[in-house]
Amino acid sequence: MDLRKSKRDGKKYVAKFENKTTHFGDDSYRDFILMNDRNSKFYEPSKAEREKVRANYRGRHAKDNLNDPTSAGALSYYLLWNKPTLKASIRDFERRFKIDIRT
Repeated sequence: MDLRKSKRDGKKYVAKFENKTTHFGDDSYRDFILMNDRNSKFYEPSKAEREKVRANYRGRHAKDNLNDPTSAGALSYYLLWNKPTLKASIRDFERRFKIDIRT
């Protein structure tokens, strides 16, 4: 899988699989990675608040199709709302779905 910044208006990333391309992440909203990035306008200094927002997001989306790694829901859930950094989320995604990600 290739993971790149999306050129589509309103999307953060694009994941290119062998037979499918998925744009995901609304670029006008925060995500867990941005909330942990001190250089982001979405940075949240309170770790407790970051974890609360993350838990709320994951609770709302727990019934999304999270078993399909090509779905926008799974990509957002496991890459943008999983670990504090994209690098850590990518490692977890690769382990979870046995998919190599090229950035």
